Amino acid sequence: MAISSIEIGGISLSAVKENRSDKGKYKISIEENDYTVIDIETTGLDPNYDEIIELGAIQYQDNKEVCRFQSLVKPTEEIPEFIEELTGVTNEMVAEAPTLESILPQFLGFVGKNLLLGHNINFDINFIYDCALNLELPPFSNDYMDTMFMSRRLFKGEKTHKLSAVCLNLNIPQPEEHRALADCIRTHLCYQAMKQYCINEGVSFSILQNGWKAQAKNITAQTDVFNEDGPVYQKVFVFTGTLDKMTRKEAMQAVVDCGGIISDNVTKKTNYLVLGNNDYCKSIREGKSNKQKKAEKLQLEGLDIETISEDVFYDMLQDSFGPEV
Repeated sequence: MAISSIEIGGISLSAVKENRSDKGKYKISIEENDYTVIDIETTGLDPNYDEIIELGAIQYQDNKEVCRFQSLVKPTEEIPEFIEELTGVTNEMVAEAPTLESILPQFLGFVGKNLLLGHNINFDINFIYDCALNLELPPFSNDYMDTMFMSRRLFKGEKTHKLSAVCLNLNIPQPEEHRALADCIRTHLCYQAMKQYCINEGVSFSILQNGWKAQAKNITAQTDVFNEDGPVYQKVFVFTGTLDKMTRKEAMQAVVDCGGIISDNVTKKTNYLVLGNNDYCKSIREGKSNKQKKAEKLQLEGLDIETISEDVFYDMLQDSFGPEV
């Protein structure tokens, strides 16, 4: 099912999100030995309003570390207190750091055309892609793998698949800090542990690739086969505010058509709170809605919930519909 053929409520998804044919492809594999792990820290989840404050990458060849890249990045606006607490990156730490304009070309040169590995890497890929585009740099077109999606496929009974939870499940030591390089190391160890798990348990590569049927809730899905490796599958979405390019009903339909779940209120089961673009912009500068405050409170408590903008939501739809199912 090609992304250009997807229509939601009579609206082509390509019409609401520009064609990204030069973006890399998602790869499902438990057999890779050469790859580069990446992770970024940001002031938020939308590159239209938020900024990268740290870049990290580690290259592995034959499963062994070869070299690493790390840099803090000085944003144009102050880092919000909530982000300081969440990431461990403070305004004082980035005061003398290079700007994104000067450091991103170095980061892109470091990763080259390598196969990338990350945890919930769709976020990193899309954020870096947009930043490179805004800076008129070459497209960020690396193919990539995601340990979060692999964990969801291998350990279906787990309630959450955020990095700390996967590490706990795989008995991987947890670092004290939530920083880019620390997360790169943990992601590499998770990938290696999952590879070993597949060997020990006799899990075949074909099991990781197959799609299957699932039930949608609240709104009836228009398909009964979903791409489980898409970022929307089995995730709980809540919407607030007015979306620019879709009605609320169309957005909810899109979620269930990707195998996701819709809810009207932010709860401990919520994975994503989607803010209309206008509300997102307003919330950053003029205070936060009750739903956003509740989402941030739950996030600081360690729950698997994120607040995203409308544009990030479309990225997730595209990544869910993009692979063949």
